[in-house]
Amino acid sequence: MFTRLGVIVLIAAALVAGAVLYLSMPPSTPAGPSSPPATEDAPPSQQGDRSEQPEGQEAADEAAEEPAEEPAEEPASESPLAERTLENGLKVIVYEDHTAPVVSVNVWYKVGSRNEPPDKKGMAQMLEHMMFKGSQNVGPEEHAKRINQAGGSANAFTREDVTVYYETLPTEELELALRLEAERMQNLILEPEQFRSEREVLQEEYHVRMQNNPTSRAIQRFRQVAFEGTPYAWTPAGTPEGFDNISVADLKRFYRTYYVPNNAVLVVAGDVQPERAFALTREHFGDVPRGERPEEIDVGMPTPEEMRTARIQMPVQLPAVIGGYPLPSAGSEDAAALQVAGTILSAGKSSRLQQSIVRDQGLAVAAGGVPQFYKDLGMMLTFAFFMPEENPSDVQSALLAEIAKLRGEPVGERELQKAKNQLTSQYVFNLDSVSGVANAIGEAEVIRGDARQFLQGESRYADVTAQDVQRVAQEYLSEDRLTLVQLVPQGGGQSQ
Repeated sequence: MFTRLGVIVLIAAALVAGAVLYLSMPPSTPAGPSSPPATEDAPPSQQGDRSEQPEGQEAADEAAEEPAEEPAEEPASESPLAERTLENGLKVIVYEDHTAPVVSVNVWYKVGSRNEPPDKKGMAQMLEHMMFKGSQNVGPEEHAKRINQAGGSANAFTREDVTVYYETLPTEELELALRLEAERMQNLILEPEQFRSEREVLQEEYHVRMQNNPTSRAIQRFRQVAFEGTPYAWTPAGTPEGFDNISVADLKRFYRTYYVPNNAVLVVAGDVQPERAFALTREHFGDVPRGERPEEIDVGMPTPEEMRTARIQMPVQLPAVIGGYPLPSAGSEDAAALQVAGTILSAGKSSRLQQSIVRDQGLAVAAGGVPQFYKDLGMMLTFAFFMPEENPSDVQSALLAEIAKLRGEPVGERELQKAKNQLTSQYVFNLDSVSGVANAIGEAEVIRGDARQFLQGESRYADVTAQDVQRVAQEYLSEDRLTLVQLVPQGGGQSQ
């Protein structure tokens, strides 16, 4: 039988997991064809009610003068990657792996919630849903149905910087996936009746996942403060007001602007010869017209000069302290060291925040910290949930003290190696399927800026030293850069 504390711990763990996964939107690797992850959308025919969840950092800039079709680059010896760019600007990356007779097709569009007008939040996600509602030559829900009938699966996800559509299916059905993706890249039909129906679905999802989840709302408020003045201040989840402001005409403009070959990257991974993949891609995508180059959005990393705070009162069982430090983008040379730092702080029961604040001092029932990276910036998210009788100032001080320790002295070799092993294992596990491999390649190309960073794999963690971890902690995790939000139970004080 659970004790009261046990129940509270379970509540805290659920709140932390749900809020962090939903609102911070990490770039999680899609699962294999039998189990679409909860952080991704699928058409109703595939997972009942469409449930969008972010996860989460992204997009290589298009050259001012886009090239004509190039011959395949000569990969360095034994490189499994081959690349070409079609005349219409579509970049194609092929990863050859004949381990199993399966291929995965990913289409990464360089558009996400960051590209939405501020008064039409949720437009990127809504268009993602509508991409399954039929095109000129494919009926509503037929895309996923045809993939399923061929023995595969289809899914999609929307994040701050990208919208990604992917299929995993038997090798002999590769052409089917390419034909379907090319079809909806140029021939999408947006019917008003389906649009209104899907808008209602998304608004209901928002109420369930956001408005009725105080912790999610608190982290949303945190992002508004921490990312103020940038398009990362909101998430792909949208808002009820934003959905109400979107029209079919708005979606058509959004589609015509961003769903063009010169704003996309196609990744094909698995049991395929590169030349065959290139030939099929040219056959099906070659005649899709190039669009005008979408306007670039310049986003700079916030540089606060003093700690920023907010206090939010909500009907919650557990108060919380949620903090964050602005970080550089996913392509930064410091990203690996920051990931190691985040792992040292909060990965597992023996991590610093869990060991000190939860187990030793007993001030909190759950605590953690995780770096989130986007195309143009990032955020080290830290948090602690605690019992109502605890003093929030004590919890806050204990949280900041652990960050200060990371700045103050190098971590021990054993602790460092453990963190690097954890990150390496996680990376390797995510590549267990061709779907995971295709996602990782797309992530490297569109988010970190170069597909060949995928080839570095887990080796990027191997070179991180204790001095690197201390240096990035000193540079990015200083208290004058901190945004801090206190989540207070109803009746616990004034909200700000």
